[in-house]
Amino acid sequence: MEQEKRKKYTWIIIIILVILLLIFFVLRLSDKLSPEGDYKDFEVLEFTPPSAELNVDNIPTPEETNTEFNAINLARSFSERFGSWSTDNQGHNLEELIPLSSARMEDYLMSIPLDNTVEEYTGITTKSLSANILSLTDEDALVKVSTQRIETQEDLSEEVYYQDIEISMIKSGDKWLVDAAYWQE
Repeated sequence: MEQEKRKKYTWIIIIILVILLLIFFVLRLSDKLSPEGDYKDFEVLEFTPPSAELNVDNIPTPEETNTEFNAINLARSFSERFGSWSTDNQGHNLEELIPLSSARMEDYLMSIPLDNTVEEYTGITTKSLSANILSLTDEDALVKVSTQRIETQEDLSEEVYYQDIEISMIKSGDKWLVDAAYWQE
């Protein structure tokens, strides 16, 4: 019985010591993190303003930025759809482009011949990688889109190549429409 009491007291003492040690370490750690702590080991960095004045003439207005954004997004989206097709779903990509096209481009899209007699599968998936505005006015824009194209054959072999396309756009009201598209060699 006496031995059991000793074990019990020994464990209580050990637990109390562990708690005291934990409290000691927490207090020491909080001293190091407190604002009153000693920061002599830290390097103080000072802010120095830029020497050149900010030129506000070069900052685009929200309207200019929005116009460029809309033109680039239309060019990228159009190039991906225009350049992606398969023999399984001929003309579907062209139908999707009609709402994004001017009357001139719509006529061109409708004139593209479709061969529904093809028995071998082939398809191309086009992904736009980047777009650059070549020219931009209030009425028209020319955007060059760099694309990655993956041509898949019936045996599922793939050929990956890169091709640029120039997208010519016109403004119709407040909306950009694609007026022409030219794949580059």
